[in-house]
Amino acid sequence: MRLKDYGHERAEFLYHTPSEWEKSGQLWMVRGGRSIAKPSYQAGPKRMDCYSLHVVIEGELLFECDDMRITAREGDLVCLFPDHTYTYRRSADCDSLRLSWLVFDGPGAAALLQEAGVTTESPCLRGRWSPALQALLDALFCHIRERSHPGMPLRQGIRIQGELMHFFAELLKHPSTRSEPRSQGWLAQSLQHMELHATEGLTVEQLAAMAGMNRNYFSSAFSRHVGQSPLQYMTAIRMRRAAELLKETDASITEIAYSLGYGNPFAFTRAFTRHYKQSPTAYRRQ
Repeated sequence: MRLKDYGHERAEFLYHTPSEWEKSGQLWMVRGGRSIAKPSYQAGPKRMDCYSLHVVIEGELLFECDDMRITAREGDLVCLFPDHTYTYRRSADCDSLRLSWLVFDGPGAAALLQEAGVTTESPCLRGRWSPALQALLDALFCHIRERSHPGMPLRQGIRIQGELMHFFAELLKHPSTRSEPRSQGWLAQSLQHMELHATEGLTVEQLAAMAGMNRNYFSSAFSRHVGQSPLQYMTAIRMRRAAELLKETDASITEIAYSLGYGNPFAFTRAFTRHYKQSPTAYRRQ
């Protein structure tokens, strides 16, 4: 796609109107573009309405916001945040300036950027741009350029949403740049994962790998914080759900056993009796 001359730059502006389906999520695409800036290039001062991630492909770009001054160079990414006023211009010291930008919004945008190490106080990621991110941005822009069939806006929205998520997944590949540690984030994630998958054969090894720990350290840390081992905690989840199914449904013991991930009804009955000090049948009758 050829760039159009706008006086102070040659650029391509891409616009996307997110569907209601896209806006029901945590993040959605708004617009994007690319440009080759002329020596006189300057934007602002202007107040942002969304999150705007600027990528310096070549050259130097000077950003100003309140008392903050940032010089972004080739390979750097700078995020402009909503409700802040920015001015940015081409540096007089560079021979050329090529930019790309990605504008997005959504209730999950700030948390996602923070995971990548980007905040209003520290909005620049130095040297983060990569061929993989470039390829994903190109694919995203390609989908926006396409004019979908009038009866297929949802399909186009899903494709754009998928590429946007893929882009941020690649950006989050470098956890060492996170602006602050997760502290006990691994624990909250593990507990949520167990609630969702305790009945599906989830293992302690899988939980430890997800938390980035070896099995023994994970089990020890989990027990220290929760007061139960991971296996005990998952068993408690299974037993709680078993009790609910026995009281609130007419599902058979066999159905409940297999629904909770037990290999046979006898293994389930033994586990339930050990936990509640009575058989499933007796528990249902009381």
